[in-house]
Amino acid sequence: MIRGRSPAYGKNYRRFPDDADGDALFQVEAAGSDLSQPMDIDFAVLVPDEAAGDDVAEDAEAAGFTTEIVWDEDAGEWTVYCTKTMVATYEAVQTAQEDLRAISAPHGGVPDGWETAGNAPEGGATAEERREISHSERLGGRGGW
Repeated sequence: MIRGRSPAYGKNYRRFPDDADGDALFQVEAAGSDLSQPMDIDFAVLVPDEAAGDDVAEDAEAAGFTTEIVWDEDAGEWTVYCTKTMVATYEAVQTAQEDLRAISAPHGGVPDGWETAGNAPEGGATAEERREISHSERLGGRGGW
């Protein structure tokens, strides 16, 4: 066995820590994305109401994110999607989530994971298609995307 690597999956735990973000980044790379190149990453922030969503969106835009506020009728919740084009390192994803936690907390918001179509050559789903898929997956329960 190679130290720092899962024998079952070949996951290098030095590059991909053993948590939800590390697992997700490992899967993005395994799907063919180049993690050394920028990609759009959509971070979700749950907010208590539309007014809080407006405030979070304004503050997130000032921090360099593009935003969209969405009411999910099925889940009964408001979500602000905060998108940033970035190199998907573990540290960068953690920092973006910490930034969004600081931005959203004064408005009652809570970060609720992230998703990306990556940058694999075969293209991928649009941000709206990813959101539709993630909402469907999240209806089964809370967890990472």
